[in-house]
Amino acid sequence: MAPKLNIKLNIAGRSYPLSIDREKEEKYRRAEREVNEMVTLFRSRFRAEDQDYLAMAALQIARDKVELEMSRSLGDDIDALVEIDKELASYLDTLK
Repeated sequence: MAPKLNIKLNIAGRSYPLSIDREKEEKYRRAEREVNEMVTLFRSRFRAEDQDYLAMAALQIARDKVELEMSRSLGDDIDALVEIDKELASYLDTLK
């Protein structure tokens, strides 16, 4: 088992120590930046508590994740329909 990497993420002004797999560090750093960018954007738009900014960031990230999952699912469905269309066309060609 690979040794864990100890990092600290700063999210909305608070520090969060984590122990992660070394190869996942960049993903965590990018996620940290994205959340902080969203919090900064929400802070510029309205006055609220940090918890509210974080809740809005979490909601936006979750919505984006759901949209991505739904688009992938739709893409899989389209791929399956294209394959069925090809098989049907091939079968119909054999009947001619």
